[in-house]
This record gives sequence, C-alpha cells and structure tokens, in this order.
Amino acid sequence: MTSLPVPDPDRIEAARQRLRDVWACRPVDHIPVFIRISGRSGYTRRDIINSDELQYQVNRANLERSLRVLPDDYLPYARVWFGYMTLATMFGLPVEWSDDPDQAPGVGHPLITDMDQVYNLKLPTDDAGLMADNLRVQRMFAERFPSWVCLTGFDLGGPLNTCRDLVETNLFYLAFVDQPEAMHHLLDLVTDVQIRGYAAGVEAAGGLDRMTCVDMGQIWAPEGHKGFVSDDVCATLSPEMFETFSKPYNSRLYARWPGGLLHNCGPHPAVDCYLDHAPPINGLNCSFRYTRPWFQRLRSAFAGRGLVQVMFDNGESAGEMLAGFREMMEIFAPDVVALPMPIVNDSWSDAEISDLYEAMREVGREYAANMRWRTGPVR
Repeated sequence: MTSLPVPDPDRIEAARQRLRDVWACRPVDHIPVFIRISGRSGYTRRDIINSDELQYQVNRANLERSLRVLPDDYLPYARVWFGYMTLATMFGLPVEWSDDPDQAPGVGHPLITDMDQVYNLKLPTDDAGLMADNLRVQRMFAERFPSWVCLTGFDLGGPLNTCRDLVETNLFYLAFVDQPEAMHHLLDLVTDVQIRGYAAGVEAAGGLDRMTCVDMGQIWAPEGHKGFVSDDVCATLSPEMFETFSKPYNSRLYARWPGGLLHNCGPHPAVDCYLDHAPPINGLNCSFRYTRPWFQRLRSAFAGRGLVQVMFDNGESAGEMLAGFREMMEIFAPDVVALPMPIVNDSWSDAEISDLYEAMREVGREYAANMRWRTGPVR
C-alpha cells in the first residue's frame, strides 16, 4: 500500500490559523469552506460498520482524495462510526438493522417503559456495548494514520438524545411533566456515562490535541474549544424545557471540555438559549435544510457572540449549495460567521468537487469582506 501524500505543514497551520481567527471573529481573507468527501468505496454502510479494516480503508480512500482535490481549507481527519446510539447499547439495548444495508442502524425497542425503572439502572463499564468497538478502532486509527491526521470523537449524541433512545417515546415526553425527578435521575446517570465515554475516547486517540473535538464534528475546533454535544431532541422542546432538561446536563460536559459547539440539525425553538451554557459555548453545528427557516433568529441570537457551522447534508446539488452559502452570507453578515460544510460522495468527479470549492471560496471572500471583525487586541 502506498503512503498517504503528506500535506505541506505550513498549509495545514495556515488553515488552522484561519479557523482560530474565525472563531475569535478576527479578520480573515475568506470564510473557510470545508468540503467533506464522504465516499464508501462501493461498500454499504453495514459492510463498513461490520469491518474494522473497511472503516480504515474507506477513511483512507476519502483522505487520499481530499488531499488530492481540496486546497486551502481542508484539514485531514478520520472518523470512527458505529452509529449514533453507542450510549444506549452500553445500557444493554441491542443494535437493530433495517432491511436496507445503507440505512444507519438504531435501537429496536426501548429499555424503559415505566419511569420507576430508572432507579434500578446500573452504571455500565467503560467498554460496554458499542463503546468497545469505538475504542478499538480509534486506537487502530491513532496507530495507523500519521500524526497530522486528526481523529474525530465518537457519535455519542447528548444526554437527552440517549434518554430518548432508552425511554419509550410517549413516556419520554410525558415524564418531563409527570415525573421530572425520574427524568433528572436518568439524565444524571447518562451524563456520567457520557463524560467517561468522552474521556476514554480522548485517551484512545492519544490526547485531545490529536482530535477535531470530543464528539463527531469533522471540522477541526481550535484549542480550548473542543466541546461538542448533539442535542437533536431540543428541536422538539420549548425554551423552558431546554433550560430545565438540556442545558444543565450539556453544561456538565462543557465544564469538562470548555467551549465548542452544540449540534441540532433543526428546527431551533430554543435558539436564544444555545450560547449561554455554563461555561458559555461558541456556536451551533446544524443542517442547512432544517435550519434555513431559522437563519434570521440565529443571526439575532448569535450576533457578535457565536458562529454557525452549516452542513449541506441532504444531497443538495452544487448550485443549491452555492446559492445556500450566498444566502447565508446575505443574512448573517456582518454580525455572524456561518461556515459551510458541503457533503459530497463518490458520484462527484474530482473536477466537480474542485469547481464547487473554488466557487464557494469566492463567496467566502465576499463574505469576509462584509464582516464586522474584531480588530482590537486579543484578550
């Protein structure tokens, strides 16, 4: 097997510095464009999840292609992925696949059908369920990939997401009102497990400096901003419910790994609460399709305070992605940086990917020129 092409270290450092500056709202020549090449090399999702070697080979193939066709902004990474429900499997829920081998796995049935059951749950071992698989492959990636390839964390969801997997759906929402003490008990336990899971993942990667962030985010987060919590459940909660059942438990994770991002594909009824975790966080990772109607609200909530990472993750065409990025610029500038993340697959040619990057970078230049940057001394 041939060696991976080694990127210019100065280019890597320049891309990292551009992100550090953007996160600090300092001037840059263009808003970074991070195209994620997410090919599967002809394998199904189930094939890849069921083979450690295929996880490595597919990540390696995407790395090689990204290094070949993506210039300025690309920062190499590899991603272990066994599904979104690792923490639920640690409590004993089995993995369930559909008949479609390209559909992501899930959990087939709830563990909790009566909230009194939460008081009988035991703290699982650190390598229970799918966590053992995540840790094994993360260690393999840390050993096989060069040190300049960052590793993502595991897709652990957030405390509330795991509770949704564990608890029967109707009971889950009723418990917020009818049995809040039991829900808080479960959230406390799940948060303990997630903290231990993140810590184990950091150790398996060889340290936080090797990682993009502590969870699934593929865009490298600057030093001191590695926190990341997925909270898609908050798309269904009022701001008051978010303050009560999401923020306190997310904040326990951010207290251990300060700063960083909250993930919610959208919608965003609690958007005004996002940044004010304890400690405060830096912004949002989201989906263009489900967040687009909330752009104006996001601008108001994040102006001068936070950034937005926007994934084009629903099969958008090149034209739709380019138009979407321009729309983001027109809404968010000059007060908020919105970083685009187009996701492409094996059906895209090298030329199509390069052309998309070049076109989006031109919008990124215009966007940067329209921003109200901080120009005083860095504190």
